[in-house]
Amino acid sequence: MSPAIALPQPGGCLCGAVRYRLTAAPLLAYVCHCHDCQTRTGSAFSLTLVVRSADVVVSGAAEIARRTTRSGRQVEDSVCPNCRVPLLSRAPVAPDYMSVRVGTLDEAGWVRPVAQTFVESAIPWAVIPGVRAVPWAEFDYVALGRDWQATAPRFVEG
Repeated sequence: MSPAIALPQPGGCLCGAVRYRLTAAPLLAYVCHCHDCQTRTGSAFSLTLVVRSADVVVSGAAEIARRTTRSGRQVEDSVCPNCRVPLLSRAPVAPDYMSVRVGTLDEAGWVRPVAQTFVESAIPWAVIPGVRAVPWAEFDYVALGRDWQATAPRFVEG
């Protein structure tokens, strides 16, 4: 049995001006290899947790940066106004859910993605062995969330 993960899980930006606490278990962890994610992160992919918006408590004044994805979807990123680190994202069409950038958690070692998408645009060495590749057209947040929760760590009130 994997060790229990204490809630809340804290995170924040590089300079510390914006902090957040994840107060409940995440719904899904996945990797995206799309070009937008590669460009936004300056890395090979983004590692994301999907959470309920009500389960995230933010302190500090994050700036909202609006963008349009290549697919035409509108997204609002919460960005530190000082160090410009993007922390959280939300699509206005789904305001009850947010994406947490895993690298902004204070301790992210417990996060294991259940799926990876846009592998056709992945940097070849960055495709993660043993993590299921799911085409974006077949990416079902609810079904993948059930799969992730079946193998996710146990979360306990800390």
